[in-house]
Amino acid sequence: MGEEDWVEVTVRYKGLEKTVRGDPNAVVSELMAFFASLMPGLEVLSKISLSVDVEALLRDCEGVIALTPEGLVVTAPVDFLPDRELILFHLAIARLANALGKAEGPELTSSELASRIKRSPGTIAGRVSELCSEGLAERVGKGEYRATTYGLDHFRRAILPKVKQRAGG
Repeated sequence: MGEEDWVEVTVRYKGLEKTVRGDPNAVVSELMAFFASLMPGLEVLSKISLSVDVEALLRDCEGVIALTPEGLVVTAPVDFLPDRELILFHLAIARLANALGKAEGPELTSSELASRIKRSPGTIAGRVSELCSEGLAERVGKGEYRATTYGLDHFRRAILPKVKQRAGG
């Protein structure tokens, strides 16, 4: 990584100053350590915080999705998944497509989900309701849903391995 890829951040807090430069991941880690030393509760929060590294998730999706000029496409068979996992799969792909600038928003409508997974609107409504009550998806508008951070983590840990195993990867 060249110096042009580095970031530099200076933080001033209660008379203390800390300047960190380097690759973005190292800078974030060092800043978290700095803040944890100033605010011990922050270390506990960082240990129980859930976040999903989109870059790592995209690497995990190798062999399952592909990036085309038109957007993300599914390249592995997924129709064997139960309806709720299939819906969450497509909601997760929509979030990734949005993160890559290949979709206007991170959500899908009920009709888009019905079209993608070839299920009835009633089936979609029932399964999306279950996903929302479990915190794996959330309603963001009338008939619009997106995967939550918890849902993306569940997709990465529970659904993606099934798809990769079935695809032979």
